[in-house]
Amino acid sequence: MVLSTFCYNKTIAIQKGLVILSIRRRFRHFLRYRQITKIFLKHGLGYLLRRTGMDKFLPWSSRYQVQTCEREPDYCIASKLTSALMELGPTFVKFGQVISTRADILPPAFVAELELLQDKVSPVPIELIKEQIAREIGPVEEIFAHFDPQPLAAASIGQVHRATLKTGEQAIVKIQRPNIEAQVRNDLEIFNGLARIIEKRFPEAARIGLVQIVEDYSKMMRLELDYDREAKNTDRMRKSFAGDKSVVIPAVYWDYTTPRVLTEEYIEGIKLNDLAAIEARGWSRNKISQLGTRAFLSQVLVHGFFQADPHPGNIMVLSEDKIAFIDFGQTGSLTESRLIRLGQFLHGIGSDNLDKAMSALSDLGILKEGINLDDFEGEMDDMVQRVFSSNMGGIDFNALRQEVLSLTYRYKLQLPSYLTSLLKALITLDGVGKKLDPKFNLSEAMEPIIQQSFEQNIKPRGLHKKVQRAFYRDIKPLSNLPGNINSLVKVASQGDLEMSHHVSLSKHLEDKLTQLVNRISASLIIAGGLVSTSLLIMGTDNTPVHIHDVLIGTTVLISLFGIYAFFISGRRS
Repeated sequence: MVLSTFCYNKTIAIQKGLVILSIRRRFRHFLRYRQITKIFLKHGLGYLLRRTGMDKFLPWSSRYQVQTCEREPDYCIASKLTSALMELGPTFVKFGQVISTRADILPPAFVAELELLQDKVSPVPIELIKEQIAREIGPVEEIFAHFDPQPLAAASIGQVHRATLKTGEQAIVKIQRPNIEAQVRNDLEIFNGLARIIEKRFPEAARIGLVQIVEDYSKMMRLELDYDREAKNTDRMRKSFAGDKSVVIPAVYWDYTTPRVLTEEYIEGIKLNDLAAIEARGWSRNKISQLGTRAFLSQVLVHGFFQADPHPGNIMVLSEDKIAFIDFGQTGSLTESRLIRLGQFLHGIGSDNLDKAMSALSDLGILKEGINLDDFEGEMDDMVQRVFSSNMGGIDFNALRQEVLSLTYRYKLQLPSYLTSLLKALITLDGVGKKLDPKFNLSEAMEPIIQQSFEQNIKPRGLHKKVQRAFYRDIKPLSNLPGNINSLVKVASQGDLEMSHHVSLSKHLEDKLTQLVNRISASLIIAGGLVSTSLLIMGTDNTPVHIHDVLIGTTVLISLFGIYAFFISGRRS
């Protein structure tokens, strides 16, 4: 009896706790929704609030402003949206950066503006940083002989400080901003809620899978909050270049690394865009640009694992013969099969063999069903003529990217994230190389690496890997075929074979069926109302007058409602 009473009380307490948590979460969401709507209105985006129904979160005094907002050209909305996202914080900024890679769903004006989003924040006070470190790996004074209070860099998720370990190693310490995890989690919950609302309101949002896009982004943000994952990326890249003396990757100090604190080797060097310092040391800018290109393309084509954000701040020059890569929070990866197909596409473009290039695009999953291949191939041919000169040495990567994004949007192609990351990285690399050396030509620098990758594939070891992959992926599963056929025949002979068939209706046909069902339902309501009214009128005189009138009135109202529903179902179609 005592035990059951205790369990009952415990259950009630848990239920009350869950209710309180739910109320707090909803109130927290409401406050954030109101903040979002105010910022959108401040930046002149009332039209978007009205379209998405978010104007209901505005104070009554502000709602009249939304009614006067009209739709503006794409470039105006995109510019205002970029400013609003910057003010809303890291979760929104990073979402803008991620969605800017989806040229299949965004008009070019939005892609161009959202790419300008930058991570600008004030540094966290040193006292709070030290408290965060103490919670994660222990007191600063016990671990570090020296800890610089001035951050080397501050971003929305964390900031970086230079330090010296007690054992004497120079280190950099990347610390996650306090409470940023809770803020990001709250924003992600709001993102998911908004995506579902927008999908219900706009069929176009459902077509592109907005909810799935937001869910994928949520997974990416949770991974980015995990510094342990970044440390593993750094370790993986370090192992990739273990035999290359010209490329340095920092070592991770695992004893002082957690999901919220990353401690790794400090590398003394010159940033790739510090041309004055490079000149002062008498280093060859041409050699450095060639070295940087070779090192990055080795990541992509040889190791299939690359730094997705190779801007000048992430590349350090140690000498004209040695370069270092730092910060592997954003990485991309390419499987061998993707590398081969990507190579086939580039070779097809370079050799003016569009059939080969189109086949590679199809194998990469970029071409969707329903695309007019003749039109697409014609536009591809035009693009190649515009972007490429008479040889591969004349590729304009910026123009190439703009053309690719334009094609992607017009034909609603599914451009994989690894491909957009790679294209963006190549453009960054091309720009940095040209700053170092005005005569730098990325496509020419690529040729030896591509040739090396091709030679690796045709060597016995490379061929063996291809055969082995084909065996495990395509041939080995066939060994189960006789057993599967035997099981199928046995089940069929026993009369237990079941088959299911899924019919996918078009949106138009689905609407027509819904309209038909609604009309049948309305007709039944009308018929029922008429029959009931007739029976009541013919009913006994013993029924009190007021009850009789009420019943007749009720059935007439039901009939009128049915008639109204009948006509409304026709209008909605």
